[in-house]
Amino acid sequence: MRTDVQRLAASLPAAAITRATRLGLTLAPHTAPELRRELLSRVAQLTRSATGERHTLTAWLGDVLAHGGPLRPGQIAACAAAAGLDAGTLRNAKMVCARIPPSRRHDALSWSHHCEIAIAFSVPDEIERWLSLAETEELPTAELRRRIRVHLAASRRVTNAAESEPTFRLMRELRAAARVTDQQRAVWKTWSPSTARLALDELQPLVQFVDALRAAIVSDAAPLPRDPGAN
Repeated sequence: MRTDVQRLAASLPAAAITRATRLGLTLAPHTAPELRRELLSRVAQLTRSATGERHTLTAWLGDVLAHGGPLRPGQIAACAAAAGLDAGTLRNAKMVCARIPPSRRHDALSWSHHCEIAIAFSVPDEIERWLSLAETEELPTAELRRRIRVHLAASRRVTNAAESEPTFRLMRELRAAARVTDQQRAVWKTWSPSTARLALDELQPLVQFVDALRAAIVSDAAPLPRDPGAN
């Protein structure tokens, strides 16, 4: 007896695909563009009319869009309308299918598992690590989503800390220079014009730095331009 997936696949142009599973379509290589367009149209029709296998059909659409050659402007939006899907859902499906080809999907996991991982990560090795983790630990989708969020939050904290370290070092050096300058006030106040000019030449990078800071502050404080059409 045929499964629902097999019945759906039987209604597609056989020459355009080599394998159909609940998690995706493997497209036949060197398929003519018109046959791929027919395949996309047929899968969209199935998605709109089928009462079940919604995730499978969304994955199939994603595969045709991701691996079916260049897309025309507006093609995803048109396909989403034909399939009765939100265009954002279909864009996500295309991205998931591009990041996780059919050969790398885990049969033990759901389409939702693959979506959670592929939307969060783009590096193949990292994607595979999370797929293996979800399968090995038999994680429900909600728990997988929670773990990914915790991981990403921790990664952002590490990144922010690394980015703040150069700022911290620079601020420390600036404070030290400011202290020395203040402590030596009696010295530089007695400098001749030629010595002052020499000091300015030496401090040119610092002068540019101060000018840039002032410009940033002025730009941030400047009022927004008034809308000519406002009353």
